[in-house]
Amino acid sequence: MELHWHCELCEHQDVSLKEGNICGLTGKKPGFTTTCNKIEFGDRRDEKIVAINAKYQKVLKNKWWVYSYFILFNIFAIALFYFDYLFLDYLKHFFLMAYAVPIFITAIGITLLGMGWGALNNYRNNLSIAKANKNEVDLVLSAYNIDYKLKLDFLKSFHGEPKVKSDLKFYYKE
Repeated sequence: MELHWHCELCEHQDVSLKEGNICGLTGKKPGFTTTCNKIEFGDRRDEKIVAINAKYQKVLKNKWWVYSYFILFNIFAIALFYFDYLFLDYLKHFFLMAYAVPIFITAIGITLLGMGWGALNNYRNNLSIAKANKNEVDLVLSAYNIDYKLKLDFLKSFHGEPKVKSDLKFYYKE
């Protein structure tokens, strides 16, 4: 568990380009090992939890589209390679300049493969980042014996951060 996640959720966090995270009470970098005795949770914690969980849920919602793009583009690319082979087999008896067309078709097939694999790799990368951030926040809160229940309702959002309506409740473990 990294110390900066404690500071990300605390109301006393100050950020300096020169020194990084600084405690607003002491004016020094955090020096604790497991938990901070001066931590104060407030609106910053709530906003951070909602934002991280919303991003995680948004990535999970894209799973079906990503896998369908991956399968569709791979099928199209394999079909292009097969038809390119048939076209090349048909044209090999005519003239030498006909080889430019199969090279162009192969380039399109490789591009389609790249689009399918790129979407899959991007999804897997975003999922691992979102899952790691969510796990770190959950670890920090569990260190302070705090658990939460969150209900997210996604509103229509076309670009950027997802707009969400949230119902967040905290429970303190004993």
